[in-house]
Amino acid sequence: MKRHVLMAVMLAAGVTACSSSNDANNAKNEVTTSGVAQQWQLTMIDQQAISAEGSPTLNVNKDMEVNGYTGCNRYFGKAELDNNRFKIDRMASTKMACAENAMALEQTMSQVLGQWSDASVRNNTLLLSNDAHTLVFTPVNSSKATDDPLLKSPAVNSRFNKGEKY
Repeated sequence: MKRHVLMAVMLAAGVTACSSSNDANNAKNEVTTSGVAQQWQLTMIDQQAISAEGSPTLNVNKDMEVNGYTGCNRYFGKAELDNNRFKIDRMASTKMACAENAMALEQTMSQVLGQWSDASVRNNTLLLSNDAHTLVFTPVNSSKATDDPLLKSPAVNSRFNKGEKY
């Protein structure tokens, strides 16, 4: 009888240990606002590398406001995260015409960002994928132009705010 009770206790402990480790893994893999809130640069589409110069960007702040560059136009909107899914709600953009390859890149970016896509952050990369495409983003260098003390001068800021040329 004691053996049966001991076996039951050990079995229950084993099941509990397995389920708590699965919960820990699930929590570790959950995409959070703090995990995506940074500046990203697109490096791959559907396992094809994108050149670094002029490549698209995705900038997400802690309030999930986004903006970036599609390779042709600038865009902005408000991002949403729900059960490891990501989308930019009511995404708006400038409407410049560009070369055919830049327009194709923009269409792919807009399609993935504007619809619910599966999201994961692994090894310092952000993956967004849907039925049609997979986008891979890596963080932009921590040294940003906005960190440059010369760009923070009042004269430069007032010129940019007024749209004046320098």
